[in-house]
Order: sequence, then structure tokens, then C-alpha cells
Amino acid sequence: MPLLRVLGFVSLLAVAIALIAPPANAFTSGGWEGQANNDEDGTFRDCTMTADYANGITLAFIISRDFGWGLVLANDKWGLKVGSEEAVKLIVDSLTPITGTAKVVDVHGILIPLDNVDPVVEAMRHGRTLSVITPAGEVSFKLSGTRDAIAALANCVSEHLEAEKAGGIEAKAPDENKDNSNKLFTPSEAADFASHLLAAAGITDYQMAEPDANPMPSFDVVWTYANGIVAALVGYKNMTTADLDEEANVVMADDAKNCKGDFASGKKISEPEDSVSVKRLFTACRSTGRSVEIHYTLVKTESGHLIQIAHLNLGEATGDVANADSPFLHGAVLRSFK
Repeated sequence: MPLLRVLGFVSLLAVAIALIAPPANAFTSGGWEGQANNDEDGTFRDCTMTADYANGITLAFIISRDFGWGLVLANDKWGLKVGSEEAVKLIVDSLTPITGTAKVVDVHGILIPLDNVDPVVEAMRHGRTLSVITPAGEVSFKLSGTRDAIAALANCVSEHLEAEKAGGIEAKAPDENKDNSNKLFTPSEAADFASHLLAAAGITDYQMAEPDANPMPSFDVVWTYANGIVAALVGYKNMTTADLDEEANVVMADDAKNCKGDFASGKKISEPEDSVSVKRLFTACRSTGRSVEIHYTLVKTESGHLIQIAHLNLGEATGDVANADSPFLHGAVLRSFK
């Protein structure tokens, strides 16, 4: 069994996709403006889609993280009693009225929970006019572009839950491996080693991430170059039986599982070196207008340690990510891997 898998190696692509900030935080669909919303602790809460109307009312659709639906009406001129409720009717075109309860969630707005069932959703997606009848009166809205808007809204929730799941898997890695005797470095030791490696390679223009702000917890240390390329390093000891070719296959297979779009991968030419064994490979994923490209360098030292370095382009880096590891592959630098 490949040792990286035994050690709890986590696909970096899943985390890289989650790091593209934010996956669908702000978006538009027709005349609708959408965004994802988080709780105060940063946990994803819901996605909303709003449209402003000439009557001064903002109409919004909301889908929560558990796919609960709701309709929100807001007006800065309203002065409502928060916590109160009142019966309402929703009428789409000439269809049968939908009854519900409006909850005052803000002095300027009400929330009307909706059942996530086909008749309600289909009425909102395909209707032309929505009328909301309350004891205070009736307001009407043109439902222009709601079919695509609701689809984009549901997609927003799905993407954020997927990104959260990927991040959650990665975040568990340190706890799962905290008693792992194969870890070569502590975070501070990894930072010192990476700094020494970068200096030996003649690289000075980079920013090291603080250990408590490490965006890739399964790696020991992360840094970013001025050109936007992100790099990460992790070390394992007692890896004398590891087969780098087999480990490279594991990396590519795991990244392939986490790509929801077009995927590519391959092994790259690695020049032989007396004191170390090197295996280079890459994976790339393009999905819904986003792209992630990762180039891995696996180094097995004469002492039986395994160092893994990853260089990532999350879509906005300007440097040559394919050869970002080149400065580390010169003989003098490779001899730093002991």
C-alpha cells in the first residue's frame, strides 16, 4: 500500500479549489445580484439573490445551507416589530395562492419561508408576476429571469458546501496524524527548513504563512511568491521503502477524484541526482471558469526521508508554475535534503 495514503495524505486539489476565494461569493444572473453569506465565525450560512424594484422594495430569494427556501422583502422606509408574524398569500400569475407566514426578521424586512417542493419552485422559476398579499396591503413584482437566477442560487449553495467539505477534510489531517511518528518536522522546524531551502535556491521574494494561518494544514509550511504562485512543503521520515513512482500515482488519482471538470495529469522529467531520488508530476483541473494547476516534487533522501513540495497556480499567478521547482533541483540545493 502506498505510504502516503497510509500517512493520511490528503489530495491537495480539493483544498486548492476551496482556496479560490471565494468560490461563488458574488455573482449575477440577469438583473439579480447574488452572494454567499457567512456566520460571524466564518461558517457558510446561506446564499441570497436580490433585485431592487421601483416601488422601493428589494425582493430576495434565499437558500440556506440545508436547502431551506425563503422569500425576503425589504424596504428602508419600513419600521417593523422584530419577532412578529402575520399570515401572507403569494400569488404567481393566475395560479392557486400559496399561503405562508411572514416573519419580521429586521425592522426593515420580512422573511417568508417556502416549501422546497416542485409546485412552489416551478411557480417561482417560470412565473411572470408575483403578488404578495399581507394585512397591510398587496405588492407585485415582475419575475424576470428567475429561472436562471434560482438555478444560480442553488449552485451557489452546492459550491460552498463542497468547498467547506474539502476544507473540513483537510483541516482534520493534523488531528488524525498528531501521534504520527513519521512526521519529519514540527511547524517551526519546517519553516526553518523551507527558509534554508529558499536561501540555497537564491529565492528571496516570498512571504511565509504564519503557522496558525496555514491554509493547507496537512502541509507543514506554506509560502507565497510575489508572482502569486503558492508553495507548500511537508516532510516524512522512515520512508526507505517508499516507491516514488507509486506515490506519484496516488497523488494523481486522488486529485482526479476531486476535480469536477476537465482533469489532466502527468509525470515530468526528473534529472538523476546521486544523493536523492526525485519524482516530478502535475495535476490540473478546469471547472466552471476556474482553473487550478499543481506541480508536485517528491524528494526521497539518502537518509530515508520523503519531502513533498507543491507549487500551485490558483488561476491568477503570473509566474511559470510548471518550472517553479527548478531552483530546488540543482545539485547544490538538492544536497540540502538530508
